[in-house]
Amino acid sequence: MKIHLFDASSIMHLTKKHPDKASTLLEGEHILDLTKYEVGNAIWKIYKLLEKTDKSTVIDAVTQAYNLMALMEVIKAEGMEELTDTMEIAFDEGLSFYDSAYLQSAKKLGLTLVTEDKSLSKRAVDVGVTCIQITDLKHEP
Repeated sequence: MKIHLFDASSIMHLTKKHPDKASTLLEGEHILDLTKYEVGNAIWKIYKLLEKTDKSTVIDAVTQAYNLMALMEVIKAEGMEELTDTMEIAFDEGLSFYDSAYLQSAKKLGLTLVTEDKSLSKRAVDVGVTCIQITDLKHEP
């Protein structure tokens, strides 16, 4: 049974450091609906910082990322309760609404959050969410 919620930082890290394992580790796992946009933005930033002008390379990277995320279960915010709970976490923990959405969903669904964001990991403890990094996945049962 797949029990993880991956944020954008973990997907980007996994595809960069372990591309051969990415599809196996991600298949059947969970992402938020906003994760697709965050990954797309991260790809855009990388290519913008590197001043790459080859649009086809960037489109290819987004296509590959989409194909990986298509293997995953997408969690959508369906009601006001998810949004208000997310805002409470954001306010109480001093996190962005996006980061708080990961914590809210992981807590509500009993999922372990996979993130490379150390600040987010530290705050997760305060709201009762277990966090791991990509390197910890191979050590899980």
